[in-house]
Amino acid sequence: MNSISWFDWITPTNPVASLFFGILFTIIIGITVWVEARDLKTVVVTTITGIIVTCVGTAILNVIGFYP
Repeated sequence: MNSISWFDWITPTNPVASLFFGILFTIIIGITVWVEARDLKTVVVTTITGIIVTCVGTAILNVIGFYP
């Protein structure tokens, strides 16, 4: 089951939902950093770090069997 449910933003039920909401929240954080800092380097580092953390976290959860 690789569909996204309304409650997946709280606890993702599959890897697709984890990646989707992780990247969505990372983009929101990147926009917030841009509004506060107005420095492109800071925004890029923040966004890339968030995407890497999202991908690694999803991979680890998938390996340990968190998703049904």
